[in-house]
Amino acid sequence: MEIASISPAAAQVQFPPGCDSLLDRCVLIMHTIDPIEKADLTLLLGEQWRASINARKDTQHSSLFMDIGRATPPDKPLRHEGLEFVRPGFGVKVGKAGSLSSRIAILHALANVEQWAIDTALDNMARFGYYTQAIAGTALKNQIEHEETQEFRMPSKFFDDFVQMACDEAKHFKWLNERLESQGAHYGDLPVHASIWDSCIDTAKSALARMGVVHMTIESRGLDVNPATIARFDRSGDQDSAKMLQKIHEDEVTHVQIGHRWFCYLLKKHEGVGSASEVASAAFGAGGSQDVDQDGDGELYEFRQVIPEGQEDTVDPVEAQRRKRFQEVVVQYFKGALKPPFNTVDREKGGLTRGWYEPLVVVRERTGFKPAGRRAADRKAKEEAAPVPATEGTVDSGTTSISSAPESEAQVSNTLTTPSNDAQA
Repeated sequence: MEIASISPAAAQVQFPPGCDSLLDRCVLIMHTIDPIEKADLTLLLGEQWRASINARKDTQHSSLFMDIGRATPPDKPLRHEGLEFVRPGFGVKVGKAGSLSSRIAILHALANVEQWAIDTALDNMARFGYYTQAIAGTALKNQIEHEETQEFRMPSKFFDDFVQMACDEAKHFKWLNERLESQGAHYGDLPVHASIWDSCIDTAKSALARMGVVHMTIESRGLDVNPATIARFDRSGDQDSAKMLQKIHEDEVTHVQIGHRWFCYLLKKHEGVGSASEVASAAFGAGGSQDVDQDGDGELYEFRQVIPEGQEDTVDPVEAQRRKRFQEVVVQYFKGALKPPFNTVDREKGGLTRGWYEPLVVVRERTGFKPAGRRAADRKAKEEAAPVPATEGTVDSGTTSISSAPESEAQVSNTLTTPSNDAQA
């Protein structure tokens, strides 16, 4: 099967004059309404950023160098007004790929996820490229004066990683959209939801939470369920879609890896958790920026530590600290459910051995915890808006009492924002 990475029309897509820096272009793409144009501009940005990476090393091509710049991301990326939005779990039931309509519904749901994933990667750069320690979401490691308000800039490799991720998501969207059109459907034919962006809103003030929740938890949940979805397409006779979904799955493993990488970086830089000997591999694809360390943070740019098989109980103290902080972040910010079975092999490729996430299943099922954030605020708003019951001595025969008890944990957990939910509904 031939899979195009960019449409012929993309050759005509250009950034407007004055939109010259990386972050300016990220924000412009977030404001782009047309989904095809959004994907094409993202792929164009990737080509230009790769040229800029090479220009860092070769002064003869300095004209190709792109400044990182500064730009303010929108509260929510723009979408076409014709899209019908529904609450997660209240859209079309996608089924199990046994029929054409089911396969179209699954592909459409995944295409919607990829659109939001493009914006998430771009938002990471615009929102957290420059940050204070408070926005990092970490604890002060040694109470340095003014550190909480001091501004930091992420290393160049951070931008390399998330430009690559945005390009992957744009490529995935175009593949899925082309596959939909080959089946006689189009993106926008079915209702969509914005649950991934809801998680971005919840983590907008904590880079550590964004890495831990969106990339290490939500995306790793996709790794758990993708193989079953691929197998269903294969059994239905749609081998072309199955091969495409397998390619997407392999890219998603690297996205979990990227989230893990920068989660560990933030812990090292601001909490002193980590070893200076741990250095990452190339960031932006083959021949990327592995030799570039303009920022002087090379010793902080950490990769994963994989525990050898059979030695999961023997954990390095640094690894134990990282896991503990990850679990604290997930308990505070994540509103979905962590449910086995887990794809332990691919999770480990992304840096997550079982000790990172399995304890969270116990926390969710046995402690009855209530995460902070939007859900708690929503419940409070519901309670405040509920009708005031009649006081003693007042007759109100024209109304019926309706219980305003909050939703159960099981009901709320249905909002897990992953491709898997869409595919399994």
